[in-house]
Amino acid sequence: MRRYHCPSCGAEIWFHNTACLSCGTGLAFLTGRGFGPLGTGGTSACANRAVIGCNWAATGPGGLCLSCAQSTVIPDLSVPGNGRRWARIERDKRALIRMLDALGLPLRDAAGAPAPVFELRGDPIGPAPGPKVITGHAHGTITLNIAEADDAERERIRAEMGEPYRTLAGHLRHEVAHHYWDVLVASDPGALDRLRPIFGDERADYGAALERHYREGPPPGWEATHVTAYATSHPWEDFADTWAHLFNILDSMETALAYELLHDDGLQGLEIAALAALPVGRLAERWIALSVALNAVNEAMGHGSFNPFVLRPAVLEKLEAVRRLLPVAN
Repeated sequence: MRRYHCPSCGAEIWFHNTACLSCGTGLAFLTGRGFGPLGTGGTSACANRAVIGCNWAATGPGGLCLSCAQSTVIPDLSVPGNGRRWARIERDKRALIRMLDALGLPLRDAAGAPAPVFELRGDPIGPAPGPKVITGHAHGTITLNIAEADDAERERIRAEMGEPYRTLAGHLRHEVAHHYWDVLVASDPGALDRLRPIFGDERADYGAALERHYREGPPPGWEATHVTAYATSHPWEDFADTWAHLFNILDSMETALAYELLHDDGLQGLEIAALAALPVGRLAERWIALSVALNAVNEAMGHGSFNPFVLRPAVLEKLEAVRRLLPVAN
């Protein structure tokens, strides 16, 4: 994330601020332009500002911002805690939408409708509840179980699944990758021909592959070729976890550069689009050094690793293959 400053007084503001903490100016964010004073230049607040603290400017039907307009299903607000869960998810989703826009990725389909769209659903409750909501992607629709917004529940699932980490940002980045596979790869024979030797043949039976993964686990030595154990289950999941990790790297490096935690004359001042235009090999050296340092800081504070991943040569090749799909890389 880049750093932002109040358009009125110049004080530093955070990406999620609705007002400057120094001068009190109301803020509204527009992708591609940054923050402006709320109510000036025709800028009005997103209709969800009072409900979930959305600090983006209204840009579309219903007075919603670009990010909120892409949530076609929201949680049942009559259920206690769902307002808080919705706000937490939308907070991370705004950061994702800002990244997608900055990287030049389309946020509309051929007909001009929002794509991808998000359905934020809670598990059924009552005397005869139905099946639980499964987080996933299908045909441009990303479904997210809003229980993931509860830290304790997310940690419980993480431990149960044996995952090194589990975050809302990671979920969103992973699931949106499936959408962009459909948009950027599935309909392009040339892209498929380039990616199959790297990720494997995606025509393998997906259901059978997942069943085998959950029954047998990852193959021995998976760390040499995949960024996560789950990535070994099927080429689609390998692509999605690799995509999510590339987004982790780009966002974290942009943030580190903005706060002068990285010292590289060739990178100083670069924002996310410019970073994504650089080969992964150029980024990896600095990223690995930053990760090692921040892992040590986290351990010193009594937390787990900041970045519990090892980037082997085969994983770097996959990251570069994904990076080349980004419009800003071309």
